[in-house]
Amino acid sequence: MASNTDKFRQIAHFSRFRWGNFFDWLVTLCLGGVIGAFTVSLGGVRADTHVVLMPVFVTLLVLHSIWLAVDRGVPKRLSHVPLLFIPFIVWAGYSIDFISPVPWLGRIELIYGLEAFIFFWVLLNNVRTRAHLWAMIVIALVSAVYAALMGFYQFLQNSGAVAESLAVHSVQLSSDFLGQATGSFADPNSFAVLLLVWLSALLFAGAAPKLPMVLRVFCIYVGTMFIIALAFTQLFWPFVVLAMLFSLVPPTAFRERRKRLLYPIVGIIVLAAVAAAMTWSQPKFSDSFGAVLSSEGEAIRFDLWAESSELFKDAPIMGVGGGAFSTAFSQRGDVSFARLAQTPHNDFLLLLVQYGVVGFVLLVGPLLYLLLVGIRWWKIEPNRMRVTGRKGLVMPSQIFFLSVGLIGFLIFICCVFFSFIVYVPALLLCGIFFLSIMVKSSSNLRVTLPHSTLARVIYLVVGCFLAWAFQSYSLPRLEASAIELETRQRLDHLVEQRVHISGNEGLLLSVIARLEEAALVDPLNADVWIGLSAAHSQRVYQNPSDFESIAQVAIETAQRGLELSDRYAVAWTQLGIAYALGGDSEFAEAALMRALEISPNDSLIHYYIAAFLSNYPARRDAALESVNQALEINGNNAAARRLQQKLLVL
Repeated sequence: MASNTDKFRQIAHFSRFRWGNFFDWLVTLCLGGVIGAFTVSLGGVRADTHVVLMPVFVTLLVLHSIWLAVDRGVPKRLSHVPLLFIPFIVWAGYSIDFISPVPWLGRIELIYGLEAFIFFWVLLNNVRTRAHLWAMIVIALVSAVYAALMGFYQFLQNSGAVAESLAVHSVQLSSDFLGQATGSFADPNSFAVLLLVWLSALLFAGAAPKLPMVLRVFCIYVGTMFIIALAFTQLFWPFVVLAMLFSLVPPTAFRERRKRLLYPIVGIIVLAAVAAAMTWSQPKFSDSFGAVLSSEGEAIRFDLWAESSELFKDAPIMGVGGGAFSTAFSQRGDVSFARLAQTPHNDFLLLLVQYGVVGFVLLVGPLLYLLLVGIRWWKIEPNRMRVTGRKGLVMPSQIFFLSVGLIGFLIFICCVFFSFIVYVPALLLCGIFFLSIMVKSSSNLRVTLPHSTLARVIYLVVGCFLAWAFQSYSLPRLEASAIELETRQRLDHLVEQRVHISGNEGLLLSVIARLEEAALVDPLNADVWIGLSAAHSQRVYQNPSDFESIAQVAIETAQRGLELSDRYAVAWTQLGIAYALGGDSEFAEAALMRALEISPNDSLIHYYIAAFLSNYPARRDAALESVNQALEINGNNAAARRLQQKLLVL
């Protein structure tokens, strides 16, 4: 029988036949699976998606440790680059536990960051051949193509279609995004970032003289499809980034001065033509163009950036704490937005606000250093060479991959200015992927490890221990967060359908049981205790005679949430509601006023105060003033609108 290996024990396309290479391929497939799974499941924005994928990260760490133990390469070297980001991780942990008023939210962000660090570490130290790298590129690109095709389907067939989240709970697309392509995400901004980052690689691969002509044509074809999908998002900030991309690719891919000058101009003209065609053919796109500079359009980013800059000035050095942007945003009395922002749509500002100048320097400093090293290597690497069997000059693999990583990472950085990426793990991993390609092409492995038998055993044991520690820390917090989100949606649905008043009591009890399970899993999550208090409060409508005992349970669970953070307005609001249900009006009003003192710009708090005051005829005017304030902040507050009409009738 003919052998599958040559005389050097090499397998075509798979390199040397060794256990180290075998596990390196398993790691590569695992890395590709992670980025692909996140891309096709709403970008991984839901905690329940991370619960499902947690075994993949554990497997990734275990496979990496096995690779370290069995690989026979001598000397055994690893990359020093991931170590540059450990100070930021340490600072983030300190900020979350000792500065943030909502540490349970910060811990979820930290888990996402740890996942990104694991991905970065393993990708830099494994994936050691071009075959491995090409395999990862193909896997990740297939998931991006799937997202683009789904964007076409949403725009042309079903505007309400939305991807699955790898969980049993369905997700509905926000009415704000109906008619816009969102791909495998639930937000057109995230979809646009994915398309832009991959467009950088596709356009460069199609322009540079490296790949066979058929593959270059294929890259241009897929890139054109991505540009059309980008137009279907009906956003305008991506076209600014796309213009930057058209200006970056020709100088990087071509040596002729004419092409470097002419192609960017042609690209921008084509881009303007596409935008004009969409504006002419699609009424909604035309309307969006007219509103782009209004406070209701994309220009709202400028207001968000201004408000976030003021928030940064309140704590410029240390920041407000990890995960606390939304909470801190709601606590400013001069903020004037209908809905409290979860992110400033600029991750640099988000980093400054939450982690201060200290965190900004610790994270951006190493990134800037790596970018400068990559640019320096790009300048000194030979740009063309002759290859046997190919006509003309061909771009060497080293400069090709370095250029792909460099352009992709630069476009990723541009997108960071306009969108939220930290909260979308698929995009974060995509940016890290291109950063890793750049680092691999411009940095040497500097950390030399012992390769004795004892050392190999230690690598295996330490790797497995770290995998266990990561799962032990992350999984309970993710599970509790996932349950809290699930039960909050279920409880809102029960209240909306008035099931909590006359429906099946078992449905409400099942919500309470799930929240009690979450409280056992992670007792440090204040939102779980607040949700448990809210669920118990609804039992009063089904068992009015037991209002005292029910209210007492609701008060106790709300107080558990306050014990975890007395600066959380949501906890004070729920405590006020619980006291009101128990008939203790003095404590109820005090708790609600404390909530308003913490977050004076929260429409819901003004509504709850108005609802409380409306029970006292002598205080009708005060109730009407509070409900008017709630509607002034958020005109879409339907409950406040109904209460206002009731008070006006009375």
